[in-house]
Amino acid sequence: MKIQELRQLTPKKLSEELTKTKRSLATAKFQTKTGKNQNFAQIKTLRRLIARILTLLSQSKNNPQTTSEK
Repeated sequence: MKIQELRQLTPKKLSEELTKTKRSLATAKFQTKTGKNQNFAQIKTLRRLIARILTLLSQSKNNPQTTSEK
């Protein structure tokens, strides 16, 4: 999901997306450890997506009017 798409989401939807992404990260890590997943880049991508979501949530708490208008 791109940052432009994330900016259009409400804080509640961002929290739901964060939960879903954290679950996906845990699954990807587990599959990598067990040898079922060889896509190591997926873990990096998910970690970055989580960071983006957390940043947007933080911004919406600090300045609620600017994040929803962009």
